[in-house]
Amino acid sequence: MEAESETASNAKADIATDAAAVEDAEALLHQGRLVEARQAAQRALDTGGPTARLYTALGRAHAAEGDDDHDDRAEAVYRAGLDAFPDDIDLLSAYAELCLNADYLERPGRHRRGPELAARVRELAPGSVQALRVERAAGGKGVPKPSRVQRHDARLVLRLSPTPRTAADRARIQAGARPEDERLAVLAETLDTLVRPGWGPLRLMVVHPLASTLLSWASYAAILLAVPALHLSAWAACAAVLPLLPSAALHLVLRRARRRARTHTSTAPTHTPQDLTFPVLPPVPAPTARDRITGALVLATAVGAAAGSVTWSQIQYRDYPRYTVAAPLSLGSLDRLELTPAQQGMADQLTANFAGVAHETFAYVYGNEELGRTAFAVFGATGDFHQMTPDLLDELRDGLEASDLTVGAEWNADPGRYGGWMKCVTYKPAVSVPEVACGWADKGSMGIVITADRGSGGSAGRNSAADAARQAREAVLHRGAERPGPEV
Repeated sequence: MEAESETASNAKADIATDAAAVEDAEALLHQGRLVEARQAAQRALDTGGPTARLYTALGRAHAAEGDDDHDDRAEAVYRAGLDAFPDDIDLLSAYAELCLNADYLERPGRHRRGPELAARVRELAPGSVQALRVERAAGGKGVPKPSRVQRHDARLVLRLSPTPRTAADRARIQAGARPEDERLAVLAETLDTLVRPGWGPLRLMVVHPLASTLLSWASYAAILLAVPALHLSAWAACAAVLPLLPSAALHLVLRRARRRARTHTSTAPTHTPQDLTFPVLPPVPAPTARDRITGALVLATAVGAAAGSVTWSQIQYRDYPRYTVAAPLSLGSLDRLELTPAQQGMADQLTANFAGVAHETFAYVYGNEELGRTAFAVFGATGDFHQMTPDLLDELRDGLEASDLTVGAEWNADPGRYGGWMKCVTYKPAVSVPEVACGWADKGSMGIVITADRGSGGSAGRNSAADAARQAREAVLHRGAERPGPEV
């Protein structure tokens, strides 16, 4: 009798040890510690008796790596387990999922075994959680996606509960009462995560999916369209991803909760308070017409906003002001001088420099025709310069210095009503009085006005030089629908 009692005690101890090993491996798998889970399961298989749960835990710990080598090892584990436990539903369903998810080109044999294993699962446990998971892996029609089921259940229980914490407690108790129900396990993991401090916005997104989706994508579209509307930098379009980050975060949180639930083992509570229970979860309804319309609207918004922003920005980028060149015969008390050596030299040089680039070049000299004195010269070009930047005007000083001229002051000036950019530089020719060169540039024209330096070292002289440049530019160039006045 004592020997029999001792044998029974040893058997109970071995069973308790095996159960602890299984729970240890499953807990590590649930926490995502895959290497430790494999080590614990393999150690238990080597030292203790083999169990179907240990084979399942070891195989899932390999398959969760998402690596070809680990998938091969997972298949070997599942096959070894099924040799010992041919009708274990968890082993069969885990192996069926692995085969159904296999690439039919890289692992054709494994992929072909998937339907056979799925049929075996349906035969042994029709309508079970394992059969539902296999149907999902097989892409069965009418089977809602796990993410849709998860969001539906979390939204339902949050709405039925007075507080988020109560919803999480209810789900955890229900999951403990029915540890075989994966749907409840997913719900419990989801709500345990969503009730954490600081996760309130994600809970609102679950409870109000339509409003949060429309708000996120409307904000996305508004930011994209604001870039060309407000003439912002193209880099500002990157801010359009900001309204989508909460949705991405929620997606990640829910996926991790589903992953934890697949490897979680719950224990039934000894007592379930009636106020912390909720009815059996109803079937997940099929997508409604409103859901489909919302999805179509979101897709149209995303594509339309992106295409509209890019197209609008390109139109703005390639657009440039169109100018007509028509210089008046006189400007104030100054006459337009014709066929002067300076004017002809500048005209020939511009024609050579802008050949095939500009639509039109111009070079005019104004002064006293009777005395033959030159007061200022204006020359430049018009055309499609939509890539123009203010950096071009920095070359004005470089060009003067390259001509061995003594360069003095340099300043940025108001470009006037035509916009663009303007910069002025003073310099001293070798055999002439000091002069001021004021250059302008925009996306439709560029040019330089050269006048005598009338004390540009002071603000009055600088303003006078810039004002003369603006007047000359606006007298010679006429934008768009503007018609040049009569030559006087």
